Amino acid sequence: MSTRLISLLRQHFGIPSFRTGQQEAVESVLAGKDTLVVMPTGSGKSLIYQYVAVVSEGLALVISPLIALMKDQVDSLQRRGIPSTFINSTVARDEQLRRIEKMMAGEYRLVYIAPERLQNTRFIEALKQTEVTLLAVDEAHCISQWGHDFRPDYLNIGKMRGALGNPVTVALTATATPIVQDDIIQQLRLKAPHRVVTGFSRPNLIFHSRYAPDTPSKMAIIRKVLGTVKGAGIVYVGTRREADELNLALEADFGVPSFVYHGGMDKKERENVQETFLRHPNAVMIATNAFGMGVDRPDVRFVVHYNLPGTIEAYYQEAGRAGRDGKLAQCMLLYAPQDRNLQEWFIENDAPSQNELSNLYQAIATRVQEDGVAKVDADMLTRITHLFEVKVRVGMAQLERGGIIEHVTEGGLGYRINEITPEFMKATQQEVQARRVLKRQQLEKMIEFAETSTHCRQKMLIAHFGDRSEIKHKPCCDYCIRVERGEPHPDIPKTTGKRRGAGAGTVGADGIAIDTVSATELLFKEGLPIREVCVRRGLGTSTIYQHAAQLITEGRIELRQVISTELESQIRVAIVSVGTIEKLAPIKSLLPDTIEYGQIRCVVALISRERLR
Repeated sequence: MSTRLISLLRQHFGIPSFRTGQQEAVESVLAGKDTLVVMPTGSGKSLIYQYVAVVSEGLALVISPLIALMKDQVDSLQRRGIPSTFINSTVARDEQLRRIEKMMAGEYRLVYIAPERLQNTRFIEALKQTEVTLLAVDEAHCISQWGHDFRPDYLNIGKMRGALGNPVTVALTATATPIVQDDIIQQLRLKAPHRVVTGFSRPNLIFHSRYAPDTPSKMAIIRKVLGTVKGAGIVYVGTRREADELNLALEADFGVPSFVYHGGMDKKERENVQETFLRHPNAVMIATNAFGMGVDRPDVRFVVHYNLPGTIEAYYQEAGRAGRDGKLAQCMLLYAPQDRNLQEWFIENDAPSQNELSNLYQAIATRVQEDGVAKVDADMLTRITHLFEVKVRVGMAQLERGGIIEHVTEGGLGYRINEITPEFMKATQQEVQARRVLKRQQLEKMIEFAETSTHCRQKMLIAHFGDRSEIKHKPCCDYCIRVERGEPHPDIPKTTGKRRGAGAGTVGADGIAIDTVSATELLFKEGLPIREVCVRRGLGTSTIYQHAAQLITEGRIELRQVISTELESQIRVAIVSVGTIEKLAPIKSLLPDTIEYGQIRCVVALISRERLR
């Protein structure tokens, strides 16, 4: 079979051989097995379902959020004589209908759609009249609420798959931890799937982390990167404001063609910026995480993260957009401890609160018309409720998944309303809180990666995804470069105190490695004030307060070693007024600006411990 597979590969795609993992996945799908494929960015995942579609009968339906890439892939397939098309919001309605008719007539081998299309009941009915023999779910991690890029529209795929008689399915992603892999399988309702996981190491990428506590230090590092690394690059920032400000600074300092990309730009403007970036050989894209999925530029020579990402998955996916051509590329993470606050804000606003979900439900219910259907969509509800768009979309997915609203008409505009129950509200909020606990744990792992000066960064990255293989290509990070050169490791604070168990983070006086939280504990037990602990550790106050909160929770230090009695009293009064310790933002809003989130977190840690007694 192997010889025949390779012969067909050459015949249809002009490629002499499969890459690692491709043939195993192809053989699995051709054998009729549901298959989960986890392969690094740039390793050729799309060839798997394209190949199967070409050599099999029936239609391959490809679900992908990458609208920008659909046309490119379809154009490439058509040039090879493979009939294919895409149906998405960029296509005029009349043309959409024409393509659907041709799909039903069996004239295509592949049809690409965005997940939002699955809300269109007319399209689902058309699919039921089509021989769909393969379902390919690209960027499959988007279906998991435990992943880094959850998209509520993906939750409709499992239901649609069942409506089509559960065709053979291949789910593909570059960034899925074992827990996310399991969730993908569950959400898609795959039956005993075969897993193809090829490893996560990227031999041509060099990973760096630099402590950059303020804007001048970040700018200095970016200037050095631009001055030494030739070629195109991407700088990821946390906010739209930072994107605009950094763009002005780079244009003034370097005169390089730099572009800004974020979610606040209109669709046409984003498309123009992306196309221009792809054409310029030395262009720099300054963007929020709205940019990247589907960017088909193989020669990106560097990726800089101006702010700390929220998860290692998000970081590795974005950094992995460098060097897709297999040539050497640099990945630079700029770490400022206060970046934690932005990520914690994202975590606290990733889903509607109980009151917000209730208000969202009421906004839908009050628009029920005589036919019993509420004519609403996410954009309308965002304007009505004044909630963030992500809260509206997640809230609608929660209501639909719980059977509180039922989608009944095409175009995502119609919902029948059922009664909302206390049991549903309680279960939903428990799910949200569980997810936030995990996200905070993921943030801690990201911070550990950024702070470490005693471990190989690439080994930490692949181990996060369950890959325990050895890194054979050295040097692969700043730590390994220093080891190779025999240079001392910077930013290792010199601490004193008793010997503790081995871990990652810093080094004790006797040379035994201790974890970073324990290193902070030793300094608190010396009686040092928090500012002095920050100086001695070389870390920001946000990180040290986070360490302190963990130590207080575990009973290893007292609250009074961190904040005063007066400050504790102020924070406790605010907590009583809010009535809950589940969210810090409402507590913070009642306190003076001088009181930091970290200080609130320490008091909350003590209260949580008191409740367990």
